[in-house]
Amino acid sequence: MQIFPNGTLTYADPTVAQSDLDEDGLPVAASESVTRKTVVCTISTLSEDRKGRYDDGRYRNCQYSVTCNLEEVGTGFNSVRSVSLTHDIKGFLGTFQVQRIEFYTITQTVEIWL
Repeated sequence: MQIFPNGTLTYADPTVAQSDLDEDGLPVAASESVTRKTVVCTISTLSEDRKGRYDDGRYRNCQYSVTCNLEEVGTGFNSVRSVSLTHDIKGFLGTFQVQRIEFYTITQTVEIWL
């Protein structure tokens, strides 16, 4: 299924290298590196509330639904990650914790609720 992108989703993608053996033949722990991965997506606003104030500035409460192609994100994407959203028109929306993920194999898309 084709998505109609209007923004990007950026998240850290930890990759673990294969472990090696040292000179005694004992396994050496694999090193972990983090790469930033950016994928195009369709961002839908579920709710956005800018009422009230807090000490350092403005109060903002918002929820978004993001749809991406499954082949770009992969099935290894999990809800432990925090993601950054950038809208093509509104600009940087913020960094959010993933609330829910649905993988749709028929349409080959992933829907992520933030």
